[in-house]
Amino acid sequence: MDPGDPTGDPTTGERRCTGQDPLLLLQALQTLWSTRERQQLQEEAWRGFAALDDPLAGLLDMLESCRGRRGEGPSLEAWISRQLQCWLQAQPCPSPAQHSLRLKQLQARAIRVLTESPPSLVAPLTSIFQLQDADRSCLLVHVHRLHQEGRFREAVMLGTTLKLQPELDVEKMSVPLLLQDKVALVERYVAGFPDLQRRLLALMDSWCQPGFDIKDVASYHVTAAGAAASGEERLGLAAAQPSSPK
Repeated sequence: MDPGDPTGDPTTGERRCTGQDPLLLLQALQTLWSTRERQQLQEEAWRGFAALDDPLAGLLDMLESCRGRRGEGPSLEAWISRQLQCWLQAQPCPSPAQHSLRLKQLQARAIRVLTESPPSLVAPLTSIFQLQDADRSCLLVHVHRLHQEGRFREAVMLGTTLKLQPELDVEKMSVPLLLQDKVALVERYVAGFPDLQRRLLALMDSWCQPGFDIKDVASYHVTAAGAAASGEERLGLAAAQPSSPK
């Protein structure tokens, strides 16, 4: 089957759904991934997507089954996600009401997958499941967690992709990256948000005042991040302790 036309029956335009098990599809793709036969891999993926009863849920099934087994180097899971993103764009648009309802049912699950995934999965998952329109509270919690763990670049990139900037502290998010001379990343973070741009400029202007010492800023942010991480660790330990008998 031509991967450019994966819909199934060319005469009716309807997709033939045979109810393929997504985990069996994943196994087949893992085998082909190791051979580096990319054309065959893409054809198999697109055929498999067309055969899934629910391709969106099927993708989450595959990603959930891979948790804890992701290694270094190019990720098959990210490749599958990007391929499904392309495949979906080639399909006839479903009815808006039906599509919206199905997305809402899957978004919470997709967010859970995203929080345990490498950065390479953020963009395709956000696009496929329209996570920028999902419940923002869970997404904000994840961004704060990344920041507290010192993963400042990931936190800013996730916040940018999901359009969470207005609900995040621009100084807290930007300063660690400015201290690492990652100005371009910070500029992308505040792009399109004039109020955040003004606040960032005011912050940087304050650094040019007489008597300013950049070491004080660095020390404050390192201390704050360490205190937040320690607090989370203490909460986790407390939660793990068995309750005392009454």
